[in-house]
Amino acid sequence: MATNDPDADVVIIGAGLTGLSLACWLAQLADHNGQAMPRVHLLEPRTTYHNDRTWCFWDREDHPFRELITHRWPQWQVSAGGRRVVQSNPQTPYALLPADALYGYALERIDACPGLSLQQGVTVEGIEEQDGGVQVHTSAGTLNARAMVDTRPPENLPETSTTGFWQVFTGIEIHCPDHGYETTTARLMDFQACDDHPCFVYLLPKDAHHLLVEWTAFQSHRDNQGYRAQLEHWLASEGIKDYRVIRSESSMLPMIPISDERRSGRVIKAGVGAGWMRAATGYHFASCQRGSMLLAQQILAASASNQWHLTPPNVRSRWLEWMDRVFLRALQRHPDQAPQWFLSLFSRTTAPQMGRFMNDQPNLRDALAIASALPPGPFLKAALV
Repeated sequence: MATNDPDADVVIIGAGLTGLSLACWLAQLADHNGQAMPRVHLLEPRTTYHNDRTWCFWDREDHPFRELITHRWPQWQVSAGGRRVVQSNPQTPYALLPADALYGYALERIDACPGLSLQQGVTVEGIEEQDGGVQVHTSAGTLNARAMVDTRPPENLPETSTTGFWQVFTGIEIHCPDHGYETTTARLMDFQACDDHPCFVYLLPKDAHHLLVEWTAFQSHRDNQGYRAQLEHWLASEGIKDYRVIRSESSMLPMIPISDERRSGRVIKAGVGAGWMRAATGYHFASCQRGSMLLAQQILAASASNQWHLTPPNVRSRWLEWMDRVFLRALQRHPDQAPQWFLSLFSRTTAPQMGRFMNDQPNLRDALAIASALPPGPFLKAALV
């Protein structure tokens, strides 16, 4: 491989949230710092982008997509069995960013930046790491690069999890005139009666006439059966019958601790496959922005020094990951306790504490508050495994 004239400095496999975020962070930081932009080539199997999902998070940090946030809720709630817990923090609201806005912005940014390029409709067939760089074999030919970032989902995840759950959800965005829900409050978890696993309704009132509503289940098995019937039954029970579906979304998220493969070098992983998604919650956006920023800084430094040795960034602390593993083990053993545990978490902590904790940035005082809000017996047993 000719190391002095590769096809690109960096190849990014995958142009979903992580790949596009990394590209935008590179462009933003290079421009802000007056640095030369390395040649970065993204490979993506899809040929078109659709408004296929929404990303939600607590709006605490700056990132390239912050101006694209369409909705913010200063209050959020958890409810079960007639009991409701509400937290409020207008300084750090719960926020929604739609996929089409992010995709559109990122694609325009890539098109406008001379150092960035995107090739769609391409699959990766093999990777060879060599002394002077990386060869990426694709369905459209072979690319030579100085380094590579792999953002593809993790491989070989179990059909049945013994360490966590599969978060399976079915959602619809509907037009429902004068629906009557409080437009200042995001309903994060409205627990429902289910046979053998925790399930809840997630409802975001976008305005007085539009709702995003999802039925979510924490399952031990990987079965994307969908919950449209349960969701429609719940809507009917709420008296919501005359509505128009604008779009739908569904997914299976691995609430499973994923090895982040701390392998450094010219080839590294990023995104869900590197453990960036929070196993205990399924939230990913905030940690993805943090990881993408740190990785972009490394790539710009490597380009300036021509020392292409990358290290997977730490998106959250090791002790927080340990707390998550303990929580998931306890919840697996006592799924019927999920409503009471989540009610206790939100009732015995403050809104700023939960915002930091859910966005992967708690301090030790936050961690102590979280631990104190939960019953000690089940969690001590789970911690001793």
